[in-house]
Amino acid sequence: MHRPHLSLAAAAALLAPICAQEAGEESGLRQNKNVISQLQDWQAAHGHSWNVHMDASTGFVEMLYGGGALPPFAPDTETESDWFTLARHWVTGAGEMLGVSEAELVDERFVYLPMGMANGTDKITVRLRQVVNGLPVENGVINALFDTKGRLLSLHSTASPFTDDLPLAPAFGGRSAIRTAIDAFESGEGVVAVDVGVPVMLYAQVDRGAGRQAFLAYQVTVKNLEVPAAKKYTISAADGSVLRVDEEIHYFDVTGTIKANATPGTEADHSGNPPTDLVMPYINVQSSAGTVQTDRDGNFVIAGVNTPVDITVTYNGTFNNVNNQAGSDYSITFPNVQPNQANTLLMNPNPGELRTAQANAYLHINVVRDYIRDTIPSDNTADFKATSNANINSSCNAYFDGGSVNYYTSGGGCNNTAFSSVVAHELGHWLNVRYGTGNGSDGMGEGNADVFSMYTYDDPIVGRFFTTGGGFVRTGTNTRQFCGDNNSGCHGGVHANGEVWMGAAWKVRRNLKSSLGVGLGGATADQLFMGWMNSYNQTQIKSIIEIQWLTLDDDDANIDNGTPNYPDIDGGFREQGFPGYDLPFIQFSNVTELPDVASDVGPYTVDADIVAAITPPIATANIVWRVDGGSWSNVAMGSTGGSGFTGQIPAIGGNGFVEYYLDATDSGGNSGTFPADGENDPLDFTVGVPTILAAWDFEAGNNEGWVAGSIDTATTGFWERGDPRGTAAQPENDHTSGAGNVNCWFTGQGSVGGSVGENDIDGGRVSLDSPVIDMSGLTGVQIRYWRWFSNDEGASPGEDTMRIRVSFDGGASFTSGELIGPGGVNEASGGWFEGGFSIDSIGTPTSQMVFRVVASDEGDGSIVEAAFDDVEISYLDGGCPTPTNYCVGAPNSAGPGATMSWNGSQNVNDNSFTLFAAGCPSKQFGYFFYGSGQQQTAVGNGFLCVAGSQLFRLPVVKTDDFGLGVINVDFTNLPNNGDIFNGTTWNFQFGYRDNAGGGAGFNFTDGLSVTFCD
Repeated sequence: MHRPHLSLAAAAALLAPICAQEAGEESGLRQNKNVISQLQDWQAAHGHSWNVHMDASTGFVEMLYGGGALPPFAPDTETESDWFTLARHWVTGAGEMLGVSEAELVDERFVYLPMGMANGTDKITVRLRQVVNGLPVENGVINALFDTKGRLLSLHSTASPFTDDLPLAPAFGGRSAIRTAIDAFESGEGVVAVDVGVPVMLYAQVDRGAGRQAFLAYQVTVKNLEVPAAKKYTISAADGSVLRVDEEIHYFDVTGTIKANATPGTEADHSGNPPTDLVMPYINVQSSAGTVQTDRDGNFVIAGVNTPVDITVTYNGTFNNVNNQAGSDYSITFPNVQPNQANTLLMNPNPGELRTAQANAYLHINVVRDYIRDTIPSDNTADFKATSNANINSSCNAYFDGGSVNYYTSGGGCNNTAFSSVVAHELGHWLNVRYGTGNGSDGMGEGNADVFSMYTYDDPIVGRFFTTGGGFVRTGTNTRQFCGDNNSGCHGGVHANGEVWMGAAWKVRRNLKSSLGVGLGGATADQLFMGWMNSYNQTQIKSIIEIQWLTLDDDDANIDNGTPNYPDIDGGFREQGFPGYDLPFIQFSNVTELPDVASDVGPYTVDADIVAAITPPIATANIVWRVDGGSWSNVAMGSTGGSGFTGQIPAIGGNGFVEYYLDATDSGGNSGTFPADGENDPLDFTVGVPTILAAWDFEAGNNEGWVAGSIDTATTGFWERGDPRGTAAQPENDHTSGAGNVNCWFTGQGSVGGSVGENDIDGGRVSLDSPVIDMSGLTGVQIRYWRWFSNDEGASPGEDTMRIRVSFDGGASFTSGELIGPGGVNEASGGWFEGGFSIDSIGTPTSQMVFRVVASDEGDGSIVEAAFDDVEISYLDGGCPTPTNYCVGAPNSAGPGATMSWNGSQNVNDNSFTLFAAGCPSKQFGYFFYGSGQQQTAVGNGFLCVAGSQLFRLPVVKTDDFGLGVINVDFTNLPNNGDIFNGTTWNFQFGYRDNAGGGAGFNFTDGLSVTFCD
């Protein structure tokens, strides 16, 4: 059995402490306890290469990936409904891990990803939108990725897992929400609200410090574009409080001066890069004969006209409308345009800054739109009419405000900002919204907008010649490093933070072009980027992005054996400081997970398929095992042909807790283990009968001998037993009305409506000691428990931790071992997780055992809280070994030989034990007998198997018509000196007549060895 360990649990959610509930009554906020077992069930059904990436804000799975689950039916590639059905099937199958019900999802989009056009394989992505009580959940989607055969490759969820108790109706009205938004805008921005949007009701997902939760809310956008300023306010429909404020102005900021050579084609409009004649695609062409649009190449046709017409053209077309903020919108009329000849009409024959800016603002919206359609022809996300405002009377900036893209005139040392890469960047912000990536505060919005620019123009520089001196804004060749999943916004602002993602994306593109050539490499990068935009809803710069790109790149539903472009993708991410995705050189599958056994029946056979994925063949394979936390031993595994290997853990000589893992090396000296963390996360099984020595669920109404405060040095946050109460900022944590097992030990009770951390641990440590427990003479002793810990700053090891220490002398001294996690738990996540360890691994259990739980705050101002619940101490009873056959039952007149078997209880006190002899001649007399020893000596027509100083015979029996002899052993009426007691082992045999067998006329069964015990 592969039991849950802390390695996966450490990735789980920001949840405030809620005590455990009884089985069958689990709280939704505590479902993260089950992710490991759910994943194991999924792996058992669909393959061991599957893995999960946890959503740290909910404790549920964000992404399920790594394998290829076979579809329940063969979908038709052209039938979208088949793929939505498949997506729903898999969401139902993984629903517990995702924390989302399929019933809450509506079909949203189907996109065929022609990744085979580049260096990949075609894929299909389906998106389901979360709708609860008829209202959308903000950013609540699940994306399912498939290959064209219908195999599931990944599920990615940004849906809310906590929807059961959401309110159905608002207590706070929409008009009041508008008033709240206006007041917040005018007080916060210091300017009057000019443009106020209609309140939109939805379930907003908001991170309240204890995890991401859904709230019934209004969203109201308030603007004053003369400043400019634009904010979107998320307002609680329960009490009118402002839950979140989002910036709707996304500036094209410039910080500092960066100089580099300029490249024609993507520079700003300046004297060294004058305007040239470029076609205007999809633009409206107006005439008395009607309005038509040009095609991609700027061509138009006014059908059925044989006389000259006047044509008027403005920068207004299918996908863009440009407004000139420095005067009237540019318009030109061409008189007497002749029919039946090629007419080349130049809109602005005398270009100046203001006119060129309008042309640029118009043209490059269409360039980005065409880039998307060229990459994925079925992707219509950019097929909308954008509003562009050119020549705003300011300088050195551009911005997206949620409903338009905006560009400034020249001045202040900057050129006019309406040009190629700047237009692509600002439109990129808009596309982030439309695809679902968003423009979050960690820099993802800025970085991804830069990627749209870089990939559209195949140029790492964004904003070439932004300044009149030739400077640019940002470059994908930057070296700004990723700071980790828990600290992505680490560089002082969204633009600097965004450079991490734009840099990684450019490095991947550069690598692909170097490996595959400019054309194929660039096309492959485009397919990966646009496939990613369609297949995932990634709103933050996190390491999971590489897993998503590798899943898209994969061609055999197993990213662990590499993908076609793995070195280029992984190398690009690593160069930018991402952790990368380590491929296992050795792949393990179909590994035997040994079951618990009541007694030592070793050896224990372990089989596995082991493959050298990079440098075959496998050179060595071993089982590494230990008992009760002792030293590790190795036993070699032998090949069974193909990828198969087998080996045996020897009998351990009694009872104990056995841990084991596999390790292997390939011909190149590369090594791997299964499970991946080897001795830190082994498989395990028990030999013996687990017996509960002591257990506490803390529901008894008293402390049951547990003592708080033995070594307290903190000033607040002392351990107390009860039902934790939530605070005003964490209302979802109020579980005073919960049913079942609601009590636990926790550090500091807040007040109803109080602030977060008002009674957390401050300035030291707090302790909780168990009663003294007698464990003397026991083996296989384990302690299991559930714990909760959060530290909002995620301090380094040694600070702000939770530990369990052990005393073998009644509490006089304690081990220094920190037995919760490496260095103690110091995560920022919180959440309930199961933990435990073997007492035998740190010392010999005594009659004076005490456990001490210590949580600490080292005075750095962080909010530290802990909880402890459901403690269980067990040991392993050796149990009764299963009776075993030995010796030989020789052939007889009825067949190949007679055999012994048994039924009933091996506890003598139960007096319920039956012996059987099968395969004997029918209707013949015989008798069962027993002795203390074993032999195999030829006697009669068979073998005498029982030995000893004295053999004891039981009453004579007669076999039935089928040759079966039976006796119920009466332990109260046994032969003299043949008494059988618990704790003794005896050997049994049946002797019978067999005249038809010739010879001596009698024969014997094989032997049966039986140990009796209570």
